[in-house]
Amino acid sequence: MSDQKDSDIALFHLIQLSDRTAFNELYHRHVQALFRYANGILNDRDAANDVLQEVFIWFWNNRAQIKATSIKSYLFVGVKFRIANYIRDGKLRDSVYLKIKDIQPGDLFYDHDELEVKELKEFIYGFIETLPDKCRHVFQLSRIEGLSHKEIAERLNISEKTVENQISIALKKLRQKMTKNPLLSILW
Repeated sequence: MSDQKDSDIALFHLIQLSDRTAFNELYHRHVQALFRYANGILNDRDAANDVLQEVFIWFWNNRAQIKATSIKSYLFVGVKFRIANYIRDGKLRDSVYLKIKDIQPGDLFYDHDELEVKELKEFIYGFIETLPDKCRHVFQLSRIEGLSHKEIAERLNISEKTVENQISIALKKLRQKMTKNPLLSILW
């Protein structure tokens, strides 16, 4: 494993010198695992490909400023935060929230993909706990249970406009929390 890490670092040094062949080698070395990871969370092949394209373009464009000891980990973190941006920007379908819901915080054994989903889930659940009661309840019904605005309004005996407002408040706060996360500055 350390041979691949050393090899990745050697490729990265060539990439920093604008060697496109080295970049292509690094891309082909990691793209399948990164795709499985992104698609496993997004459950959308096109969105997963978009995420990878954005991460690799960013990686190439910022190659001179990047300081990393593990290129593979750096790329996985990049994909993780690009996925988080999709969530923040509301570009994901509710199926992503349902997938995140299926992973229990107390699980003891994870493969790499499950660990990343677990971290994302813990971030989202930690965020949800900071919301005011009414906002938290509406957000959970929408994003965790997958109810429509109309179903939430009927269940809580409130207007659909109130549901929309509460979800907007929650998403705005989520956006703010994610932009304050120092790890996001790694990529954006």
